[in-house]
Amino acid sequence: MSEELGFVEMINKLLSRIVLVSVCTLMLSGTASASLEITDFFSDFTSSEVTIKASQDHQGKAVFEFLDGKNVVESQEVPFKVNAGEQVSKVIIWQNKPQNDYYTAKVSIFNDTKLHDNKTFQVSYGTVAMPNFHIVDFSPSNKGVQLLLRPFNPSAVDIKIELLDNNDIVYTKTQEDVSLTTNTELKIDWPFLLDNNRKYTVRAKILTHRLYAEPLINTYIAAFTASDDVEILPDDVEVDEYGASVTLRGKSQVPFDGFIDISATNRATNEKKTYRQQVEEILVSGKEDTAGVVWKELGSGTYDVSIQAVNKENIALDKYETVLRIPENTAVSETPAANDPPALTGYTGFAAIAIVIVIAIVIRRKRGG
Repeated sequence: MSEELGFVEMINKLLSRIVLVSVCTLMLSGTASASLEITDFFSDFTSSEVTIKASQDHQGKAVFEFLDGKNVVESQEVPFKVNAGEQVSKVIIWQNKPQNDYYTAKVSIFNDTKLHDNKTFQVSYGTVAMPNFHIVDFSPSNKGVQLLLRPFNPSAVDIKIELLDNNDIVYTKTQEDVSLTTNTELKIDWPFLLDNNRKYTVRAKILTHRLYAEPLINTYIAAFTASDDVEILPDDVEVDEYGASVTLRGKSQVPFDGFIDISATNRATNEKKTYRQQVEEILVSGKEDTAGVVWKELGSGTYDVSIQAVNKENIALDKYETVLRIPENTAVSETPAANDPPALTGYTGFAAIAIVIVIAIVIRRKRGG
């Protein structure tokens, strides 16, 4: 009987050990599944970028530090959120100008207060990191970005253009193996809509190929605030005694949903008439639309005509001015004689003028595609 009890006790102990090992294994695998790590880190004296990968959902912060020896020259914190199995990148722009040739950049990632990973990157400044080209022009805008390089010596580079919204990369375009033998220009149009009044940063990351060393990487920063923008096409403005038609072209990836405001001021009497017409189409970069007005109560005389493209905030984005003369026999607002049919002549004339304006607008739209 005692032998049987001893055997049972041994079995119970064995089962307890199996359960304990299983629990530990699950805990270890749970820890592994909760891993949060830095897969890539880069920095120069202009900007810094970290790529974070997680095997389960995490929310935390990345702490960027710029060190001169052991002294922290600058520090920035950026919150991040990453989903399981995905990667997220965060970019910061250094605010302080370096004074020495060598620095160390460091990034550490935390979930709550727990440190999960950190990496360092050696940064060179001055002649040590001087590329074989000069940035002549780096101009981002509502429409896109223009970059002009002037080489000191022939070289080959990869050019990566990144559009940043705060610390996030929202768009990337890369052109590889660009040969720099003469002045080289790169133009990129944003392929999506921008938010009005939002400040964006554009980073050019240029990798210079080197025969016996890793590529030399330099980054350049420029910023702009997005806003709607249109232009009045002077060759497509028509003003005569019947009315005016205006063609607008979008110049921004912020949509323009606005008006044309037209004023006609009589030079002799200084009397001013104003007209507003909604632009039918919503305009973005390269898109055109034509709007027109018919004069009402505009008598004969010489007029200074001012045409403005105006957005929803009543901000004039473009302006065009011209002079109009209306002869006596074509004045728009002639008063019918007492024995004329009431309002019939004026109505018929107004309808004819309106039809002329509409036909002109339709023709222009077809011509503009």
